[in-house]
Amino acid sequence: MDECLSVLRALLAGEPVTRQGDFFDLDEALILPTPSPPVPLVVGGRSDAALGRAARLGDGWLGIWVSARRYAEVVARIADLAGEAGRGDVTWRHGLNVWCGLDDDRERARRQLAAGMTSMYGLPFEAFERWSPSGSAEEVAAFLAPYVDAGARDLNLICPGPDRAAVLTRVAEVRRLLLDR
Repeated sequence: MDECLSVLRALLAGEPVTRQGDFFDLDEALILPTPSPPVPLVVGGRSDAALGRAARLGDGWLGIWVSARRYAEVVARIADLAGEAGRGDVTWRHGLNVWCGLDDDRERARRQLAAGMTSMYGLPFEAFERWSPSGSAEEVAAFLAPYVDAGARDLNLICPGPDRAAVLTRVAEVRRLLLDR
């Protein structure tokens, strides 16, 4: 992954890349036009190796199934590691994937969320419930606010429900509530 991110960063910068590595053999490889705005390289994972990779080679970290406290700790750790690697000037683009149940009826929201997650992962919902808010847009926004305060800039809300239009309307309300704080 380190080699991949190094090659990708050079290619996205518009630089011709010549490299004979363990996984890539490139001779004057080039991507044109150079993406504008630049594509942020966001690294996921919970291991020390993943956090170090995000610090050295990424533009952000993507968390999932983590408390707001742990999220803040990881963001601070990545900033420290980036500084140690001479990357103190990164404009971080940290993100969070979070499963949400969105409905004005909190129990219905929870049931929809539980059904979607159980179907996807084949595990009991209770294994994920503490990181997966359900309820109204206001309740979900209140759950997500500490993550935003900790540095999450991109929130990927995964919201199962039978009425997609209603879910999208509620997601838009969560966004508005978080931006208006």
